[in-house]
Amino acid sequence: MKKLKQRIIDKKLKEELSIKNGIVTIDEISCDGCGDCVEKCPFDAISIKTFNDKEVKTLPFKGRLKVMIKGNNKAIIHQDLCTACGICMKNCHEFAIHKVKRKTA
Repeated sequence: MKKLKQRIIDKKLKEELSIKNGIVTIDEISCDGCGDCVEKCPFDAISIKTFNDKEVKTLPFKGRLKVMIKGNNKAIIHQDLCTACGICMKNCHEFAIHKVKRKTA
């Protein structure tokens, strides 16, 4: 089962990395605030934010559960510094970082 899950994640990661002119986002629900992405980002485009109680309450159940287990820290992307290179995505063990198409106005 673990191999199947990894193959699915690898396929999704490959699809997201192929997006041209996309932006990188972090799924606050899945992020456990480990900081691996912060360490790996060559552009200092990611930092860790500690969620306060009010912010934690806005998370769905899975996000609140993760906070109870792992703590209040979550990664945030500074879009003005991010080049969407994908290094952070490749190093996220929670698969919480995604590249998406830019919304056109």
